[in-house]
Amino acid sequence: MSKGNYNIDLIKHMAVCDANYIRLLKLIPQLKFYRNQVMNSPHDRVLNIDDGSKVAGSNLIDAQKSLQGIKKEICVADVLDTGEAVTVELEVFETFKYTNTLKIIQKPELTELVKNPVMLVRVYHDASTAEVISSQGHSNFKSRYPEMNPMMYHSDEKKQVNIFLGEWLSLCLDVGRSAVLPELAIKP
Repeated sequence: MSKGNYNIDLIKHMAVCDANYIRLLKLIPQLKFYRNQVMNSPHDRVLNIDDGSKVAGSNLIDAQKSLQGIKKEICVADVLDTGEAVTVELEVFETFKYTNTLKIIQKPELTELVKNPVMLVRVYHDASTAEVISSQGHSNFKSRYPEMNPMMYHSDEKKQVNIFLGEWLSLCLDVGRSAVLPELAIKP
C-alpha cells in the first residue's frame, strides 16, 4: 500500500502543539505556576503552588500531588433543552516532574449517536509543547497512515486531532466562562 501524498511538516505540527501548550497555560494557570517553579527552582527552594500552598522543593512528589486532580470547568454554551449548560472539563490526570497528562471532556452527553469529544493530552513543560495522546479512545497515533487502513484514519490523523484540540481550546478562551461562580466576600 502506498503512503499517499500527505507529507509531514514537522515545523507546522510542532507550531500547533506549541500553541496548544500556550492555550492550556492560559486555561489552567496552576500549570504555569508549576512549570515556572519546577523549571526555574533549584531542588532546595520552596515551590509556591497557585492555590497558596507551599511545598519544599526537595520534595517534588508533594508538588506533583498538589497539582494532580485539579479540575477547571468552562461553560462554552448556554443551557440546552435538558437544562444543562455545555461545559468543557479540563482535569490534571497525571503529574510527573516535566510532564502532565490532562483529560479534556465536553459535558453533558449530547446524544447516543453523537459522542462528545474526550481527549488525553500530554503537556511537556521542558519542551513547552502539548500533544494529544488519545482521542475518543484511540491512541498511539502514527504521523502518517496509508489511505486505506483498517481503522479508517485520515492520512494525517495525528495532525487533525491536534488541530481540533487547538480549535477546542480556542473556543474555551474566546467564549468560555467559568462554570463555577466565585464566592464573594460580602461585608456586613
